[in-house]
Amino acid sequence: MKIAIFGGTGDLGRGLAINFAAAGHEIVVGSRSQERADQAAATLKEAFPEGSFTPLENVEAAEAGELAVVSIPHEGIEATIPPMAEALAGKVVVSVVNAMRWGKTGAIALQGDELPASSCAHQIQDLAPEAKVVVAYNNLPAAGLQHQEHLGADVLVCGKSKDARQQVIELTSSSIPGTRGLDCGPLANALIIEGMTAVIIQLNKRYGGEAALRIEGLENAPDRPV
Repeated sequence: MKIAIFGGTGDLGRGLAINFAAAGHEIVVGSRSQERADQAAATLKEAFPEGSFTPLENVEAAEAGELAVVSIPHEGIEATIPPMAEALAGKVVVSVVNAMRWGKTGAIALQGDELPASSCAHQIQDLAPEAKVVVAYNNLPAAGLQHQEHLGADVLVCGKSKDARQQVIELTSSSIPGTRGLDCGPLANALIIEGMTAVIIQLNKRYGGEAALRIEGLENAPDRPV
């Protein structure tokens, strides 16, 4: 599959790109300019030489990708998404964007009037109304992803389309070592998943290490891949 990634230079986007490439997917690296896309693709190629990383400007990347991953700062959504809306129509668009600010005590999740929409994912859906926006991967440990570690983690997945959620769940278990995707229902739950990232950052700061989410006690959920 061709996966377009916007924000491949950030820690999380970079980790996802490496894992998807390792699973045999072709990665299209989108950026505001061809020069920035070239630089991002070169950095990914250096990290994982066996991977396929094609640099393109954002709109061309959106046209080329069969599935898209948006991993950009939340402040950039309004400028980045509208030019790509037509190219993203009908495609699954995975948002890993988290709206946070930094206070004296660390990361704090934005909410209410601090956000232009109910969540970052809702804002993307509003700006690309024909896309199938799904929230996933927000809470994964970025460093572990970049090193392709066996994470033993659960990926919470929500979105309006059940078929889109299932596609992302299958992509997760087949591409990221030791993870399973769990269907968490409609996009209305996006703010909760996004906000958990600030909680995880706080835990990492207070107790050290790099935490991951694991949901226990589900009788009918699939096992995490070994």
